[in-house]
Amino acid sequence: MEKPFGDITEAAEAGYADDLRDFRWRGHGPEDWAGLVLLWVLAVLVFTQFFSRYALNDSVAWTEEVARYLLIVLVFIGSAGAVRRGTHIRVEALEQALPPGPRKLLWAFQDACRLGFWAFGAWVSFDLADKMGVMPMDSLNASLAWVYWPVFAGFVLMTWREIAWVWRRWRYGDAPSAQDVLA
Repeated sequence: MEKPFGDITEAAEAGYADDLRDFRWRGHGPEDWAGLVLLWVLAVLVFTQFFSRYALNDSVAWTEEVARYLLIVLVFIGSAGAVRRGTHIRVEALEQALPPGPRKLLWAFQDACRLGFWAFGAWVSFDLADKMGVMPMDSLNASLAWVYWPVFAGFVLMTWREIAWVWRRWRYGDAPSAQDVLA
């Protein structure tokens, strides 16, 4: 007899996201929780925009702009969580093929490049947030700096998480997998 679709063992084997049997609260950083809150606020805003435009035939103008800005903030705060878990996209074929000596040289180059990129992003976003302090948002009586300061915070957090990642890598050897970080 064939198993019914959606069997629990099938979900566990496939690693489906809705399989919460191995969920741990401590496996998530503050950037993950901030991202979750931002995602829900964004969902409510987009629903409000959709409902007011298509059901009430009278659009709430500010929701589109605020949703766009929240999406920007969500991307940069969420990226810090990806740095913490080491799940940013990368090509590992060369890394896997190299013997231990050259692999460590490649790691040093990769780590320096990533750390430099996050730090440079923090520096540029700080400058941009500072300059945007005088620029108003279109539909709200607020400064665009409110959008760019969280971007700066995201880059600072990414830099900090990268430093921690590099520290773990050079202290304990090979970089931990995402499962090790979440455990």
